[in-house]
Amino acid sequence: MQFKDISTRLENLPGPNEDAASAARARDANLTKPAGSLGRLEEIAAWLAAWQGRHPPALDDVRILVFAGNHGVTARGVSAFPSEVTAQMVANFAAGGAAINQLARAFGATLDVLALDLDRPTRDFTSEAAMDEAECAAAFGAGYDAVKPGSDALIVGEMGIGNTTAAAALSCALFGGAPADWTGPGTGVAADGVAWKAQVVGEAMALHGAALA
Repeated sequence: MQFKDISTRLENLPGPNEDAASAARARDANLTKPAGSLGRLEEIAAWLAAWQGRHPPALDDVRILVFAGNHGVTARGVSAFPSEVTAQMVANFAAGGAAINQLARAFGATLDVLALDLDRPTRDFTSEAAMDEAECAAAFGAGYDAVKPGSDALIVGEMGIGNTTAAAALSCALFGGAPADWTGPGTGVAADGVAWKAQVVGEAMALHGAALA
């Protein structure tokens, strides 16, 4: 997959089916209950019908995809744990010992964990681009290929030591604000660790600022 393929797919995404949503809302209005008494559940049912393109909606096949990756920025000391913990967590997922395993089991969802080249982390984005165009497209393609047709709902997640630093940098770049606005304790670093983490995110913003303009 190349970036032009990604752009084409994103530009041609299907929209919600308003007929299905209207049908869900009309049925809700005929139920023997006070209007709005089910709270957000009523909104969610109509939203699900719209995006599944059918009424009534269904949740018979729910799938969870967790993507694991390692981040080069961990070399800057932004996490309470070393990057080796990522592979240990993936092993825990495989053994059924993580919280997401229990949630998937409780709700009858299928769980797949995809480790993305853990022995080759991204580069430290405070000194260079974390990935080049081909690597980024390949990562996007891995996610695209992991989604199988026929699911009623897809839940996606990610894990990897250093992930909240990468998330903070991306959020700051996309939505603005100061690095400290987006930076938190992550795996449990103390206040001075959070301040250092925000400084690292700020370095990334300064380095890549021209590309974001």
